[in-house]
Amino acid sequence: MLFGRYEYTLDAKSRTNFPPKLRAEMGETFYITKWLDGCIIGYAEKEWNRIAEILKEKSMVKTRDIQRMLYANAMDVSLDKQGRILIPQYLKNHAKITKDIIIIGAGNHIEIWDKALYEEKESKMDFADIEAAMEELEF
Repeated sequence: MLFGRYEYTLDAKSRTNFPPKLRAEMGETFYITKWLDGCIIGYAEKEWNRIAEILKEKSMVKTRDIQRMLYANAMDVSLDKQGRILIPQYLKNHAKITKDIIIIGAGNHIEIWDKALYEEKESKMDFADIEAAMEELEF
């Protein structure tokens, strides 16, 4: 399971360190793409393939926009010798990433956020809504 919050800075070549605690589960190569809420999502290969199978089994008409968002914007990333990954410009633009980032583990995936945007989103979390959702899920 992927969890935790890790703060990093992009270098001039759009590279960032990748948390050592997440490396084993994500693997040497994994997939990143655009995601909801203005962040970048990352999946280990096994989870990426599981999602691809789910989408393949559903109606193409119903999943076409999801497939376009995920696949057209996807990039496989590999850790370099220093344990860094490269974040391409089009994904940086989507997530409004400039320099400071936060990488979070979120169960079966990671999310990469611009630090200021994540902190803003986090400050607006409504714990009453979260509590209601947890109750609905019988958490």
